[in-house]
Amino acid sequence: MIIAIDATSIGSGLGGDETLARGLLRGLARAVRAGDQVLVLAAHGAELPREALVDPAFAVERVTRRPGAVHFTLTMPWWLFRLADRGLRPDVVVATTHAPVRSPAPVALLVTDLSFRHVPDAYPAATRARLRLLIGRQVTTAAAVLTISEFCRQDLIATYGLPPAAVTVVPLSVDEPSPVDPPVRADLRRRGVREPYLLYLGNLHPRKNVPRAIAAFRRLQREPDAALESLQLVVAGRAWFGSSAEASAAAGAPAGAVLFLDRVSDAEREALLRDAVGLVYLSTFEGFGLPPLEAMARDTPVLASTATAIPEVCGDGALLVDPRDDGAIVAGMRRLVADGDLRERLVRAGRARVAHYGPAATGAALYGALTAVAARGATTPRGAHSPRTRLAG
Repeated sequence: MIIAIDATSIGSGLGGDETLARGLLRGLARAVRAGDQVLVLAAHGAELPREALVDPAFAVERVTRRPGAVHFTLTMPWWLFRLADRGLRPDVVVATTHAPVRSPAPVALLVTDLSFRHVPDAYPAATRARLRLLIGRQVTTAAAVLTISEFCRQDLIATYGLPPAAVTVVPLSVDEPSPVDPPVRADLRRRGVREPYLLYLGNLHPRKNVPRAIAAFRRLQREPDAALESLQLVVAGRAWFGSSAEASAAAGAPAGAVLFLDRVSDAEREALLRDAVGLVYLSTFEGFGLPPLEAMARDTPVLASTATAIPEVCGDGALLVDPRDDGAIVAGMRRLVADGDLRERLVRAGRARVAHYGPAATGAALYGALTAVAARGATTPRGAHSPRTRLAG
């Protein structure tokens, strides 16, 4: 089987998309069989997983990263048809969020969530319109639809009327912990990180609910407990769409109590996760939610949301609270910091939870879905639509 996969998100600065693409490549490296080929489209200078660089089944072609409209209308089609002209016509193409407008081979489209439909006010009008129009069309013209949780699978089926057999869950995988680089830890201290601290890790998209987490943290600090007074909240992530709600929520807090780090490197991420008292992840809409699993892999207790896919992913490895209940959030933070028995239980359960989300599981699910597409030789999900709406090519 010849698999073509778009990995140009790696190196883009879009943390979740990068983590997803790296996990898919690592998973495929575990799953491919003798005679398979994995053709990877990557951006110049992007650091790919080692597996994609040393495995003889993988071949990487580098391109200049372009805006999405150019990438899906020009770059990807050019690459795919160029492969076909060289006798490397893929059996299946893996694309994320959007499919190429033309393809010589069936496309497996990976859609991470439908938050643009369920929390539309969290997106600028133009972005929301693009996602609604293109994803709504492309999930019915793809040869297979992939997604990252059973919650998302059921949402896709219900929202777009897709046949259940056409939608497959390919779970994300958690990177193995790596040693902390002492200079990185020292630099974080110079930038204002101090222990003990709670950590939020992820982008500052409105649905991540970070302003509410900040407000709850400030309430917690006002409680008459010296241990809580010294606690810090570190917010590591880049704001989307120019949001200032997080900074507004922190206005008036004691100096250094709430620290914003913007986007952090992988090495900084490792240090922050390992040294935190706990991770706070209170998103109101999530297709998966990888940071809680990353924290669990590093024995860091997690306070997470009861919303959407998060309970499915976290299971009993996190303390779950209603992300819209301010009192429950404050109480959850207090327990996460002060309840030693709870912390020990969460660490044990978290280790067990992480074991379900490795590259082997990702690769097995992805390879199985792609094998089914290649075997059918189809360009659409069975029963999803009429032949007139199939992919061009």
